Parts: sequence; C-alpha cells; structure tokens
Amino acid sequence: MLRLAADSRTARKFPMSYRPRELVIRAREAAGVLLSSLDHNELVPRFLDMYAAEFRRPGRADQPGHYREQLETIRREAILVMALRVEGALPTRLKVRVQMRAAVTRRKKQKGKKKSRGGNKKAIKPAWDLAIPLLDLFREEFFVALGQALRWTDEDAREFWRDLDVYQRLSVREPRHPAKRRSQSGASGPFVDRVALLLDPSLMEQARRAAGKFQDELHAAADRVLRKVFSHRRAN
Repeated sequence: MLRLAADSRTARKFPMSYRPRELVIRAREAAGVLLSSLDHNELVPRFLDMYAAEFRRPGRADQPGHYREQLETIRREAILVMALRVEGALPTRLKVRVQMRAAVTRRKKQKGKKKSRGGNKKAIKPAWDLAIPLLDLFREEFFVALGQALRWTDEDAREFWRDLDVYQRLSVREPRHPAKRRSQSGASGPFVDRVALLLDPSLMEQARRAAGKFQDELHAAADRVLRKVFSHRRAN
C-alpha cells in the first residue's frame, strides 16, 4: 500500500515536476470532481430524458421503477468510462513516457559489442522505472477516494475492478478520435454495447448511436476534470 506521506528522497527520485504528496492531493480531488461533474450536472438523467423525448420512448414518468434502475446502472457505466479516460490521460498530464524504444536499445547494444567483455557495468534504468511509481501513486489514491465517496464494499470494489479490466481490454482496439469512430461502422466499445442494451434493447442500433454520443460527452467531462485538477500549482 502506498503511503500518503513521502520523504524527500522519494521525491528526488521522480523526474517530473509533481511531488508525491502533491499528486495524492490532486488524485483525491480528481475523484471528487469527477463524481461532482457527473452528478451535479445530471449527465445521466439528462441523457435518459433526451433519449426518451427524442425517440418517444418510456421515461421517468411512464416507468419510474425501470427509470431508476436504468439511472443507477448507467451511472455506474459512466463512472467506469470516465475513470478509464482519466487513467489513460495520466502519462500526458504528468509529462512522462512509459514505453521503451526497443529499436534504439538494440542499436546501442550493437554499437557497444566491440567494447569490454563485461559490457557497460553502469546499467541504464528504463524510463518507466521512474514514471510508473508516480502513475501508480495517482491511480491508487484516485481509486481509493472514488471508492470512499461511493461507499464501496469489498464486493463492490472487486466488481468495479473486474469491469474496469473488461473496459481496458476491449477499449484497446477502439480509435481514439471520435470522428474516426463515427466514420467506421458506428459507435463501438464496451460502454456503447452495455448502455445500449440497458437503454433500448429493442432498437439496438439507435441506442448504440445515442450511447456513442454520450460516451464522447463523458470523455469531454473527464478531460475537463484533469484540466481543472492540474490547472495550477499549489503549496502542499
């Protein structure tokens, strides 16, 4: 378990401009702002109401019990897709690179073959060895704060992590840019499929298009969360 407090030696190991304690504060704030932007702006109720009105489907007044069930379940899906968006944007926000260029590494090894038999004794530490601790620190504190705000039980947490893993695996194949997604065979991905099934299983393609547009809206909201959280420096 990563601790909230970090000593000065830990802070000096990281090549980025954020100290560990500062990242902890921003991570916990990001979780709160994410839920606030989702709930205070009523993104999910507005989505459901607009869909019902546009396509003349049953809404909150027609089937209140079903509406509440839809609202709760789609809200959870929305949190999943926003959390995944935040997690995916972290390397850019923290200005870190977590991938090693294998081709460059191979060229360096080839150039050094004629040197001493033992090679270079001073190993070069991969960039991600320094970047990943910061990313992990932010992610851990973000999800801890999210779980506390949502009052997760242990079972809730396990279900969330399982679903987030499904989202991560299935979202890898999706084009990142919304225009490219729309230019292909329509909206796709786990959020689109699951929300469409919850929203209107009798008209799946119509529901998938609506869910795809809503996903873009949630991505934009998650981007605003990170912009707000990282918008200025703070004294911590």
